[in-house]
Amino acid sequence: MSNALAIAAVSAVLKDRLNDGLINSDLQTLGSVTVTCLPPDRFGPGGVDETPANRLNLYLYRVSPNTGWANQRLPARTSAGTRTANPYLALDLHFLLSAYGTDELNDQILLGYGMQILHETPVLGRDAVRTSLGGANAPDGAILPAAFQQLGAADLADQFEQIRITPYYPDLEATSHLWSSLNTGLRPTALYLATVALIESKTSTRSALPVTERRLYVPTLRRPRIERLLSAPDNVTPPSEGAAIIHGHRLVLLGSSLRGDVTNVRIGDTTVEEADLELDGRRLAFTVPSGLLTGIHGAQVVHEIAKQDSSETIPGERSNLKAFVLSPSFAPGDVTLLSAALVDDEQPAGLVDATVSVTFAHDVGHRQRVHLSLNELNPPGGEPARAYGFDAQPMTGGVEMATQLDFPVRGVAQATYLVRVRIDGAESQLEMTGGAFSGPTLEVTV
Repeated sequence: MSNALAIAAVSAVLKDRLNDGLINSDLQTLGSVTVTCLPPDRFGPGGVDETPANRLNLYLYRVSPNTGWANQRLPARTSAGTRTANPYLALDLHFLLSAYGTDELNDQILLGYGMQILHETPVLGRDAVRTSLGGANAPDGAILPAAFQQLGAADLADQFEQIRITPYYPDLEATSHLWSSLNTGLRPTALYLATVALIESKTSTRSALPVTERRLYVPTLRRPRIERLLSAPDNVTPPSEGAAIIHGHRLVLLGSSLRGDVTNVRIGDTTVEEADLELDGRRLAFTVPSGLLTGIHGAQVVHEIAKQDSSETIPGERSNLKAFVLSPSFAPGDVTLLSAALVDDEQPAGLVDATVSVTFAHDVGHRQRVHLSLNELNPPGGEPARAYGFDAQPMTGGVEMATQLDFPVRGVAQATYLVRVRIDGAESQLEMTGGAFSGPTLEVTV
């Protein structure tokens, strides 16, 4: 790759090519001919060199970035600031080839020969660059000027892409602006683009050690999808859709591509591990986790990708969410009436204030909203059934979970009631006998 001398090296090689081409063309009839790389304002009246001469002058008037190579290697550093790569400085060089003559038409003759030489040298070959700069394969580096010998260290011949020489033809206005900016008179001119000079920093970089073993694993995208959610109270009862779901019931997910490398089921913050699942490609069954709080939940199949020769996994695909309601359930016979007292002692059959204690078959969180509903069972003929609703007493003393809650009930008529509890929108189920609701019940009496 080239270094900071690349710009001057390109000019030196082009100058050498033009000089050799003019010598080979045998222009002795014109007299002495010189090839230079100087600013145009150095020649003519007021310049450093006012002596008329036959001259081809190659002047670098502009340097622009090469967009094709500019982003091939981006600068990169570690988190500690250590450089890990050196970006290329990719440059396009714009040259002005102008001709000067001592006699009429000499400048035009020289410009024609110069353009022919560059036309026949569209690419600066590696051997030609080494020869011009006095590097390897040069016949005798001592015959080159001292500046050329120094440019031999430019490494221009060894860069990836060789230098290409392309003419371009701006309109008269652009050419006039160019010569006006040079503050000198217009001369016979041809413009050329030399691309690309690739300059690379020699700053030390830190590289990673080579890879000793390649472990590739290409998983197949399965795109799991849950289409139906069924439930059953046990392994024997056939699962059905829309049946009540309580703790201890089994959930059955039906869909497509449910099995993965490692398959889990996510319900909120609770994960059912693969070891607790019964699964195949289209069916997946498991028991409702005991620590899951009652309420509305969403079940989701989660795939993990197992790394090759390792017990570690990485996240994979996830299915859609399938919603279900986990209903509250009571421990057997654990709806109890406590501290019952008449509202009016003079009316023995009147209204009652009491506390109803309910023991659940699962935990209830302290932030869950719990509501007790009482509906009269078998009201006296011709009378409407009475119904009441009461909220649970809040948990105190920093208690996070509880299985037993108390409900203060006030002004309840003495009768037998059906008992329901609603927790975060999920309601407990009533028992049925002969097509009618039959329990659980609570007898309110003094």
